Amino acid sequence: TWKALMILRTFEPQLVFGVGGYASLPSLLAARLRGVKAAIHEQNALPGRANLFLARLVHRIFVTFPSSASYFPRQKVVVSGMPIRGEVRREYSREHEGPGLLVTGGSQGARFLNKLFVSLAPELARVPGLYLIHQTGPRDHEWVQAAYRRAGLRAEVRPFITEMGWAYAQADLVVCRAGAATVAELCYLRKPAILVPYPFAINDHQAANAQFLVRAGGAVMWREEEIEPAPFKETLLNLLQDHRRLRAMARNLENLLPEDALAIILRETEALVAHA
Repeated sequence: TWKALMILRTFEPQLVFGVGGYASLPSLLAARLRGVKAAIHEQNALPGRANLFLARLVHRIFVTFPSSASYFPRQKVVVSGMPIRGEVRREYSREHEGPGLLVTGGSQGARFLNKLFVSLAPELARVPGLYLIHQTGPRDHEWVQAAYRRAGLRAEVRPFITEMGWAYAQADLVVCRAGAATVAELCYLRKPAILVPYPFAINDHQAANAQFLVRAGGAVMWREEEIEPAPFKETLLNLLQDHRRLRAMARNLENLLPEDALAIILRETEALVAHA
């Protein structure tokens, strides 16, 4: 906190903005001590300890999920949604005719999902016209790609996908983790999903994020420890081939979250600073 106070004294900001985690604590405590306006953004459906503590000290609390508002002082809360990166907001054309499936475990990949889909590759290869895009992470890229080739599965396998907007555009269904940014992107793009929350997330917050979409009818959730290949395969294949249900799930994702999160946050913080 002492270092944060020195930085604030030198920099003289009008606003300090935190996004959770213990790294936010010193700067926001220093802001309180120096009388600087402060705000936080709680990204997840289940708030973290740092933001729950800071809620008493800050002037404005932005939340991604409407359900998170009940954890904080009502008069401070603004349901903003989650800012969507510009690349995802770009429009891309669809480049194939058959069903599209996107599998992603995030920037580092998810070994569990990689192993699961390799085990399902022979069955997936028999789905007519299936186009699979799989982000594996750097560690597993080569062996996953080789396994798909042996199974005769047409797949675009990449260690990392920079053009996520393009990848989403090819997909009728997404299989992924349930981080706040991913859930917000699924809502924004109306992409039905099978969500497999990261089992070691603090306070199991990814499961809470996933349940938000499940309750709305826009996603199915499988806990990693409960997945067996055969029943998971049945769920996956049934969804991929049930176009009516996929369309209904996509409609259920409409208007779940504000789509102009960045504009909301900028407007509210500018008003906050103007009344300093």
